[in-house]
Amino acid sequence: MTKGTIRGREAFMAKLSSGLGRQAVPTQPPAHPNRGVPDFYKEIAWTTEEKIEAFSRNWTALTGKVLVVEEAEARAKIGEWLREIAAELGVTGVSRWEHEGLKALGLDETLAADGIPVVPWRPIGEGSPLAPDPAAAASAVGPGWARRSALLRRTERCELGVVWPDYAVAGTATLVLQCSPHRGRSVSLLTSTLFAVFRADQLVTRMGEAFAHLSRGTETPEQYASSINLITGPSRSADIENDLTIGIHGPGNVYAVIIK
Repeated sequence: MTKGTIRGREAFMAKLSSGLGRQAVPTQPPAHPNRGVPDFYKEIAWTTEEKIEAFSRNWTALTGKVLVVEEAEARAKIGEWLREIAAELGVTGVSRWEHEGLKALGLDETLAADGIPVVPWRPIGEGSPLAPDPAAAASAVGPGWARRSALLRRTERCELGVVWPDYAVAGTATLVLQCSPHRGRSVSLLTSTLFAVFRADQLVTRMGEAFAHLSRGTETPEQYASSINLITGPSRSADIENDLTIGIHGPGNVYAVIIK
């Protein structure tokens, strides 16, 4: 073994301590008197209007776009904005969560008027024209994409995904999405554009509040969603040579609608 090779945990810790200028490895862990968020942040209590303003400001700073509408005008204004976005980006297909709030807005009919089909994310039952043939799937050859379910393949062809988040964090402009059989992850991950709609009363100030709401009433792991997506602005990565790239791991264009 060459000189300077670290052997075992003790040698590794000794080398770290030496690099920090310590004479010996500490025998007790360092004190950790503070837990959770600082008190000044925990005590912030924003009104609904302040949450809307903070979310809009932070979301816009991340290059997202926001529309705030009154509930009485929601159907007309949201549909109009979605049509404008689809036309500007050349959208030819839309995928959306199977959510009552989204269905009530009549977005499928609005987009159909422009010849844009909508793929609702809902379980495909036996006998459905979209249901996969188990025998065909088992014998399929070629790329994995060809063996995926018809619903997933149709969603992959959609350029825009429409979701209704569980919560939105005003302080960080973060959308909190729990997946379920009617709320597929693919709708917010595979599409190049994300269109999120939620009510103002779903806004929370801090991330911890959202997690507290999600945990309320849950007693076993099975009661939690299989995944929770936290979306803060468009997808961005600088993993390769610190070169910032937008939209590489998810939507590059993000839109949020807040219904008051």
